[in-house]
Amino acid sequence: MLVIADVADARLGPRLKALLEKRRDELLSDGVEFGDIAHWLVIEPGDTIPEIETATGFPIGAWEWVHDHGRVFEAPIILSDDGFGIVLIVPDIEGVDPELLNLLRRDASTES
Repeated sequence: MLVIADVADARLGPRLKALLEKRRDELLSDGVEFGDIAHWLVIEPGDTIPEIETATGFPIGAWEWVHDHGRVFEAPIILSDDGFGIVLIVPDIEGVDPELLNLLRRDASTES
């Protein structure tokens, strides 16, 4: 699992980088850093649901909503009234927990 604090993180592929840049542009105001609005967790092949739940402190499925961006899911968990949260970014690729992907597919809407 990758914890992303900056959209310039070299570990991000072009699709994930574009999604995070879009969210940065939508959410950031002057003087606010990317990591100040959320903890961004990119799930990787081999990450298990118990590991993800330990990292977030919340059960899988506690997300506010899920967007299917076409082979990448985005699922935020809001933690406070000011909107701070954890955002799961889950690529729909081989090796990602199939139970997690099924839950995301079940709850997903598409975003244009």
